Amino acid sequence: MTLKRLLWLVAGVAVMAGVGYLVAAVVLFPAPLLPNERVVPRLLGESYLKAQEDLARAGFTMEVAGREPHPTAPPGTVTWQDPPPAVAAPRGTTIALTLSAGPPRAAVPNVRGLDLELAQRLLWGAGLRVEQVDSTPGSQQPPGVAVGTTPAAGDSLKLNGPVVLHLARGKP
Repeated sequence: MTLKRLLWLVAGVAVMAGVGYLVAAVVLFPAPLLPNERVVPRLLGESYLKAQEDLARAGFTMEVAGREPHPTAPPGTVTWQDPPPAVAAPRGTTIALTLSAGPPRAAVPNVRGLDLELAQRLLWGAGLRVEQVDSTPGSQQPPGVAVGTTPAAGDSLKLNGPVVLHLARGKP
C-alpha cells in the first residue's frame, strides 16, 4: 500500500467518524446547540405547581392553553405540553400546557313521560347507569311511566354515574 492510499484511507475513516458523531449528537442525543438553549423538561403527569417550578428552574415561562376532561388524570394534572419534552428551545420560551379538568361528566336527561325501557336506554346513551328502579305513588302518569330521576334532570354526574329511575305506580 502506498503512502498516498494510506492517507486517503485515514482521511476517509476520520470523515466517517466525524459524520457518525454528528448524527449521534444531533439525532440520537439532541442537546442544546447554543448557550441560550435549554432542554424542555417532561411535564406530563405533573401537577400545575410542580410543572411551574420545573419550568422556572429550566428558564422557561408557562401558559395554560386549556383544560380538558381526562378519564384518569386528576384535575390540575398536565396532560399535554407544547413544545414536547426533550426539545431544545431558547431560554424564556413559553411552554403551553393543557391541564386535566378531571373525569368527563354527563348531564342527566329528562326522562319524564317515557316508558321504562326507553328511559333506561336514554340514561345509558347519556353515559349513565340505572342503579335502581323504584315506583312512586300519587302520580298522574300511568303505571310504569317515568316520573323523574335522582339526581334530577339537568344535574351533572361522572360518566357511568348511578341514577335512580322513578316510575309511576298509578293513581292511588
